[in-house]
Amino acid sequence: MMARILLAWELGGDYGHLMRFLTLARELARRGHEPIFALRELTHIDSVLRDEPFRVFQAPVWVAKISGLPQPIGFAETLMRLGFLHPPALTGLCRGWRNLVDTLAPKLLLFDYAPTALLATRGLGLRRVLFGASFSVPPRTEPIPTYRSWRVEPGARILEAERVVLAGANAALKRLGEPPMSRLADLLDTEDAIIAASEEFDQYPGRTGARYWGSVANLDKGVPPRWPTSGKKRIFAYVKPHFRDFGKVLTALRAIDAAVVIHAPGLAVNDVRTYTAANIAFSDAPVRMTDVCQGCDLVICHSGASTVESLVTAGKPLLLLPQHLEQMMTAKRVEELGAGLVADFERPSPDYLRLVRRLLDEPSFTHAAQTVARRHASADDPAVRVERIADRCEELMASEGANEPRAPLR
Repeated sequence: MMARILLAWELGGDYGHLMRFLTLARELARRGHEPIFALRELTHIDSVLRDEPFRVFQAPVWVAKISGLPQPIGFAETLMRLGFLHPPALTGLCRGWRNLVDTLAPKLLLFDYAPTALLATRGLGLRRVLFGASFSVPPRTEPIPTYRSWRVEPGARILEAERVVLAGANAALKRLGEPPMSRLADLLDTEDAIIAASEEFDQYPGRTGARYWGSVANLDKGVPPRWPTSGKKRIFAYVKPHFRDFGKVLTALRAIDAAVVIHAPGLAVNDVRTYTAANIAFSDAPVRMTDVCQGCDLVICHSGASTVESLVTAGKPLLLLPQHLEQMMTAKRVEELGAGLVADFERPSPDYLRLVRRLLDEPSFTHAAQTVARRHASADDPAVRVERIADRCEELMASEGANEPRAPLR
C-alpha cells in the first residue's frame, strides 16, 4: 500500500542532507510510496532535484539572530540558537511543523537533524525515525556528549545548558498540551535511529549500543569532472567561496604540478576568471563523486560526513577545511586514521602549499586511506544499504498501532 513519508531537514548546510534524502526517496518511490521533502535550504534545490518528481516544502526554521552566546560545545547550546531559549517563538515554530504534518498526513516521518520538528511532533501518534550522519543522531545519554571528544569541556556548563534548554522545550510542550520531558535526551526518543555512517567515522566516538548502517551517499549525481591537461596528478576541491582562506587555497593549487577541478558554488564570474589557470578548471555544477573516487589522487573539502566516508573508503587521502565543529568532528576521525590533514579553523591559517605537497608526496596518507578501503571492501554497496533502510521504514509503517494520530492538531 502506498504511504506518504515526510523527510524533514532543519539544521546544517551543504549537499549531504539532501543527497541522503534523495537516495532513500528514490528507493521509497520505486516501491510505490510518496516521499515529500521539508527542507531548511532551498538554494540548491533546482540544481539537485530539477529532474526529480518529489514535492518540496520550506521547513519551518529559526531565522532570528541570537547574540551574546559563546560558541556551542554541545547539542544543548546549539538548540539555544534555534529558539529553545524563547518558548513563545519556539511554540510558533512547533505549530508550523504541526500544521505541515496535519496538511500532508504522512505515515512516517524521517528527521535529518530537525530538533524542532522532533519537539513539535511529540505526542501525535506518528511513527518517527532519526536518519542521517552520526552528528544528526546524538547518543541518548545524560548529558549528551559534547562536540570536542578530544578535549575536556566544563561539566557544569554542559549540565546547566541542558537544564535551561529542557525548561524552554517543556514550556513549549505545555503550550501545545503535551507532557514534559524529564531530560533533554528524551527529545531523541523515536521508533528507530538510523545512523547512515560506519562506526569508525562516528562523530561521537565511543558510542555504545548503536547500529551503523553505513553511508548512503548518492555518488552518481552530478557532472563528470573535466580535468585540465596540465599536471601530473589530479586534485578535486569542493571549497565554499566564503571560506576564510579561499584565496590562499587556490593560490596554493595554482603552484602545484597537478590538474585541479574545483566546485565552488556561488563563486562570482569575475573570480572564476581570476583563479582559472592552465592547471585549474571550475565546475558550476556539483561533480559526480563516483568519477572523483576513481580518478583523483587527492580531495580537498570541508569535511561533510558522507563525502568524507565515501572518499576515504575509496582509498583517497584528504585535505580537510572544516568551518565549524560538526565538520571538525569528522575531520578528527580522518586525522586519527592517518588518512588526511586538517586545517583547524580555530588556529591561524596554515601553509596550504606545504599541506598539499605533503599529501601528494608522502605515501603514508594514501596508504592509510587504502587500509581503510580494504577494511570496507566487503561492505554492502550503498544501494543495498538503502534497500535495507527502506525495508525498515516499511516495517515501522506496517507495525501494529502505527499512525493513529490524535486529533485535532494544535
